[in-house]
Amino acid sequence: MDYVSTLDEVRQKAEVSLRRLRRLSAEDFAIMKTQVENLRDARQYDLMSKLAEAICRHDPEDAKNRRLYAQCLIELGNVTAAIDVLKALRARPNLKPSEYVEAGGLLGRAYKQIFLELSDKASPEARDALKNAIASYREPYEADPALTWHGVNLVALLKHARRLDISVGSDLDPLVIAGKIVATLLTVPDDKRDDWHSATLAEAHLGLGDWDAVEREIKAYAAGERTKAFLVAGTLRQLTDIWGLDSGNDLRGRSIVAALRARLLQLENQDLRLTPSDVTELRSFEPQRATLEAVLGKDGPKTYEWMRRGLERAAAVASIRLKDFGRVGTGFLVRAGDFGLEPPDDLLVLTNWHVVNPLGLSPGIRPEEAEVIFEAADTAKRYNIASVVWTRPVARHDATFLKLEGEVTKIEPMPLARDLPVVEEAARVYVIGYPGGRELSVSLQDNQLLDHEGPPNSNSLVPGVCRVHYRTPTERGSSGSPVFDAKMWHVIALHHAGSERPVPMLNGKTGTYLANEGISTLSIKAEIETSKS
Repeated sequence: MDYVSTLDEVRQKAEVSLRRLRRLSAEDFAIMKTQVENLRDARQYDLMSKLAEAICRHDPEDAKNRRLYAQCLIELGNVTAAIDVLKALRARPNLKPSEYVEAGGLLGRAYKQIFLELSDKASPEARDALKNAIASYREPYEADPALTWHGVNLVALLKHARRLDISVGSDLDPLVIAGKIVATLLTVPDDKRDDWHSATLAEAHLGLGDWDAVEREIKAYAAGERTKAFLVAGTLRQLTDIWGLDSGNDLRGRSIVAALRARLLQLENQDLRLTPSDVTELRSFEPQRATLEAVLGKDGPKTYEWMRRGLERAAAVASIRLKDFGRVGTGFLVRAGDFGLEPPDDLLVLTNWHVVNPLGLSPGIRPEEAEVIFEAADTAKRYNIASVVWTRPVARHDATFLKLEGEVTKIEPMPLARDLPVVEEAARVYVIGYPGGRELSVSLQDNQLLDHEGPPNSNSLVPGVCRVHYRTPTERGSSGSPVFDAKMWHVIALHHAGSERPVPMLNGKTGTYLANEGISTLSIKAEIETSKS
């Protein structure tokens, strides 16, 4: 991916290509195929799948695109469909050896995913998936030891099987394989090393228990200005899901995972997804300062503390649920007095009108139908709603303040920003919520601040309503999430809308962009003050 381009440009170019498909030349198709890889590197799998599917229809013989499509299916959770695609691809009579090998590696990845998602690791289904994953990586690696990506996955899975006392690959020694991988990679000339070189070398050193080398190699690709999120996310997934470093007893391993999570959150257009137990762990976890510096550089401890401040805020983010069903949105704990509501020390939950409103007007639900859970603080504690304190419909501020039944304890309300951030190229905001209706998931999303209707422009289209625009559409279930500034994690807006299509710019500017929309909390406070007078 060309990181000079913004995510908007990458997505918009892909959208244009999709619309032009019937009139494309061979040169245009070559550009489109590059865009598929760009979208993969940016982890934009929704649009990647559409573009790869379109190319498959027009050029079904392109094996690389078909393989990338399968990779995208895995990332989107369609694992068995990906296995079918990859098996059919490998059965092609004239398939290039390089594509056969890559497809084999992805088969290993698909079976590995099935194994990881099965709760009972001792079940026959889990054992079969693990055996298939090991076999998929073993075949190409033994045929060509230069295929170190396959080899290092083989090492990780063999180690994992040993920890679970699962008898598979008993004729293989992961230490021997790891040593061979290190030796092979160290002989690769600098100008021949690909993006995955240091990541693979780090994992091979992990197989040998050489922590100093692990930290050195991770820093080589994770700490740079042009770090690819795809690499960091891939390594993080492997270190947690297969190596179990986040849940192990080794402080150094857990510190490496903490550093990589903080780094991923720093990278443009990325999100860090954690379970509530992850959030609880990281809020209290004290990683090794030496490891943070070894992986992220001298500012590593500051980077981690910055992330932890965001995790502290996550405890005050609540899922709004329809009783006995599932999530309908998000809300967050605030102090009544910060918005000019009485009594000032009351703790309230702020969400969207279109999530909860007094009459239950669609798509919202009635207060008596809703329950509130602060999942990152206590997943067992459920609050009913006592009353609606203040509300405004979608056409105004799309906001509802809820008074809960029972006292909320041990959760600090969200601090509010005194001003909106200055709109500049480097300005960013963060969203914490429960996207996509997934259970027990906290998402900290990075977004570029695009514009707002506050000072110095103050050119509101709807009088009294100050909208804030930030990049990248969020998923369903994010409605009612807090939007934070990037420095102090203070709330600047209530998220209320996202769009998969370009929307008009703010402040009378011509043109469109992909944007989320929030309502400034200062605007909501001003409306409350006006309504009291």
